[in-house]
Amino acid sequence: MTPPLPPSPWPASARLRLREFAAHDAQDIVDMHHDPRVRALLVDDHPLHEPRAAQGFIAGMQAFYRRHEGTGIWCAERAVPPDPESVAEARAAHAAGEIDDALLARVQAPTWRFIGWFSLVHLMDAPGELEIGARLLPEAWGGALALDGGEWLLARAFAGLGRARVFGHCDPANRSAAHCLRVLGFAGAGLAPYSGHEAARFQLERAHWAGWHALPRRERLRRVRGMG
Repeated sequence: MTPPLPPSPWPASARLRLREFAAHDAQDIVDMHHDPRVRALLVDDHPLHEPRAAQGFIAGMQAFYRRHEGTGIWCAERAVPPDPESVAEARAAHAAGEIDDALLARVQAPTWRFIGWFSLVHLMDAPGELEIGARLLPEAWGGALALDGGEWLLARAFAGLGRARVFGHCDPANRSAAHCLRVLGFAGAGLAPYSGHEAARFQLERAHWAGWHALPRRERLRRVRGMG
């Protein structure tokens, strides 16, 4: 049996958290898929720019969470720091005894904004295997959020679920996604059919993950750049 996750949200890092999709997320999904940059290099594009399709996706995923506990496609949110002036005013009011600890904590807490999703699901052509994936808004490209989420997914797959290997896929032209997978420790495994298209396949073994993720991220980035 797959161990269930505790109630969401789950912190992947101080700047990223994941949670189960809810009905109120439909418009965010629609808006994301209206951006042609998001859909340009997808290997499993679906009409999620249409409200009915987005609502159906969420309903299906909510059922999936309960049928396949511990795996799924999860809503990703990034932390937005509070306004510095508001924090300064709140701290001054707290020092003067005008507000209590709880109110100060609320003012200092970040808000959370939708940036896409991360997934840990079974391979269509090999249901006994898992793959990780992500679909993010352009504002989250090229930064650390994809690595934060990927590391959380791999910890879930290897440490939480005891998997021997994990796969990843991307469009063969998607150099950014391939780079991210390599920084996470994946090695190229050629091309493979994927949802009616051809995708670049990557594979990561648990033994390599254990040693690779013991390295600081900066060192992993340096080594991948050195590979050319």
